[in-house]
Amino acid sequence: MKKNKFPTKSELEKDFGRWKSVGREKMAEVRARNDVIRTEKAKKEAKFTARLTLEDFDGFKSVAEKKGIPYQTLLSSIIHGYINGQLVDVEEIRKVIPGLKLKKQVG
Repeated sequence: MKKNKFPTKSELEKDFGRWKSVGREKMAEVRARNDVIRTEKAKKEAKFTARLTLEDFDGFKSVAEKKGIPYQTLLSSIIHGYINGQLVDVEEIRKVIPGLKLKKQVG
């Protein structure tokens, strides 16, 4: 994948003659569109801070690495699963089905 190269100051000055003024109306239009995009993105995502012990955090990162995904993605997936009732509490299942042997799954 080719990275976009940002032009140097001298390259910008050399190409200055090809630039055109877009006017205030066009700039206001572009800013308004960018504000809408930024607002829509903000509605889709939220940031939060959590405190974990270093041991838990390292363990969490290790699980994510074994799964081959970033730890932020794993955390998001776990939260999403919990909110939607897709995660289960093993101890609660054992109360309902005594003697059930469940393996610990990672990956």
